[in-house]
Amino acid sequence: MVYLTTLPGLVIALALALEDIRSRTIPRTWVAAGLLVQTAALCLSSAMTGRWEVLILALALGAASAGLQACLALVRPGALGMGDVTCTGLTGLSLGALGWVTALVWWLLMGLIGALALGVAALLARREKGPVSIPFAPVIVGAAILAGLAAVVMG
Repeated sequence: MVYLTTLPGLVIALALALEDIRSRTIPRTWVAAGLLVQTAALCLSSAMTGRWEVLILALALGAASAGLQACLALVRPGALGMGDVTCTGLTGLSLGALGWVTALVWWLLMGLIGALALGVAALLARREKGPVSIPFAPVIVGAAILAGLAAVVMG
């Protein structure tokens, strides 16, 4: 039941997504708390099961996800903020316990849902006669929840 280990970080990431919708900011203190709580949950789970590779993989996937998202943020400044990068790191740490395949599915879903959200924003911008921005943390977290559910269902 390693999927239960992902819940602390994903719950905090969900709160980050809601805050991003509300205020267009991602509080760094929430991210830090999420990273601490999720790392503690992973350490506890690894200690109880003796499967330390789950902790190592989760840490690696969290760092790799944040690093990749930071690179994407630098490609087009202003499109993604550092809050999105930190939210991605927390979400990657959480999903990392479920393995590489789940992380890859998450990134694929993030791209698909993100493209859909950008398309809707472009249509709204045309109708509103001006630029429309969208919060990206809900895309990150929504894709993570879908990827996590797929991992649980597929077993």
